[in-house]
Amino acid sequence: MGVSYYDALLPVREPGAGLASVLAGVRLPYRVLASICVPAGRIVVAFVSDSARLSGMFAANWAPAGADAVPDATLYALARPAGAYGLDGRWDGARWWSRDHKMMVVFGFGSYRLAKVCVRGICSAVSGDDIVFLHGCALSVSAGTDRRGVVITGSSGAGKTTLVAGLLRHPEYAAAVLNDDWGAISLSRGDSAGTGERMLHMKTGSVLALRPGFFTSAPAGSYSRDLSERDRAARMLVSPESVYGTAWSTSATVVEHVAVVVREPPDWLPPGREGEAIRALESEGEVGLVHHHEAFFNGSLILTAEDDKLREERHYRQLLGRTTVSWINNCGTAEALVGNFISAVMG
Repeated sequence: MGVSYYDALLPVREPGAGLASVLAGVRLPYRVLASICVPAGRIVVAFVSDSARLSGMFAANWAPAGADAVPDATLYALARPAGAYGLDGRWDGARWWSRDHKMMVVFGFGSYRLAKVCVRGICSAVSGDDIVFLHGCALSVSAGTDRRGVVITGSSGAGKTTLVAGLLRHPEYAAAVLNDDWGAISLSRGDSAGTGERMLHMKTGSVLALRPGFFTSAPAGSYSRDLSERDRAARMLVSPESVYGTAWSTSATVVEHVAVVVREPPDWLPPGREGEAIRALESEGEVGLVHHHEAFFNGSLILTAEDDKLREERHYRQLLGRTTVSWINNCGTAEALVGNFISAVMG
């Protein structure tokens, strides 16, 4: 199995027995319970840390679950290397995931971006068989009286934000955005629910693409810089309404269409049969029908065992079997990208 883009930065590994005992005697004073919405339910993730900054960002990002909620999984985010806690250095440089205990332990946890990746992977790992999480934007668009529920997916940098920003510049399409970059779909019913995030963790460039002039019009308190990054201007926590305005929606939508954005040469031909589409989605690296670096276009997935990959394959076969799939090649202008999307989805 290949190595994903995110795993190249910090791989997910199985610790074997005794992961819980590693934390014995380590004082972690901050505990935040987050409620992540899925169709007809929620996933509760506990964030346990010795970092006040990261814990505060986690609390600002997610809706609270309530102090008496029982977590479905726990993320232990330790700010310093393992040696600083009197532990062996072998615990550094990985995300340690125990599927039996539904817990992830990470040492040297400095970036909130890593917290987002971990939470997304954990949610996919502990969700029920009816739920699939997609890296992409869930929205509904209309042309006249016809409205369609769509998920726009694709690898990082493919042009998803460019496409959504282009749709928002065309009020005649009346786009209603349910999820910014990640969310869950019910495989049996097809409905997608907003994650319930109170603040979105976004690249500053993406915010400006979606809302030009953001910093001159954003209300006070609607955003905060991500100070966990070396480049403190690179990312932020931002309220969804201040980015998407009236296009932000909390109403569920039934996903009828999956639009996969790719960057390929102009003469590229999309996958034909469903089997080819699945292989294109799951492949990583410069191989296969589509060039990308994230299995299933989702670098946060925990794929430590073959069963993990087979589970995602099964989910995507169900999803692609009940939706229309269009491959949108982002090889021209932003306007051409929007035009190709509308032709594919509403045509």
